[in-house]
Amino acid sequence: MSEREIGDETRPAAYDRVERELLGDSLDFDREVERIDAMGDKTRFAILYYLSQEGAVASGDLADALDRRQNDLYHHLNVLEEAGLVGKFRDGGSRIYELSPLGEGTVTQLFDSIGARADG
Repeated sequence: MSEREIGDETRPAAYDRVERELLGDSLDFDREVERIDAMGDKTRFAILYYLSQEGAVASGDLADALDRRQNDLYHHLNVLEEAGLVGKFRDGGSRIYELSPLGEGTVTQLFDSIGARADG
């Protein structure tokens, strides 16, 4: 049986190294990968950037900015919320979305890094 046929029975040593050296005992490997994966979609990437620049935004305003219907955005917003990057609250009849504290730290650093490369 080749290594590829073994599948999930054994984990690559690099995964263990990531957990040991980067994540320690406090962060979950799969959860962090899911969080990064959530940011990798074009629409979600744009949502995160928009929220990082504008702060709290009503779902209707976000839909207008992205030229999408609100219902089309809810899936993306839910993925970002499940990843812990976005939070929401109600203001009257509107859903308001904003970066979560985790999102503020993670996303702000990411966009700062990208902006520095663009300037540089």
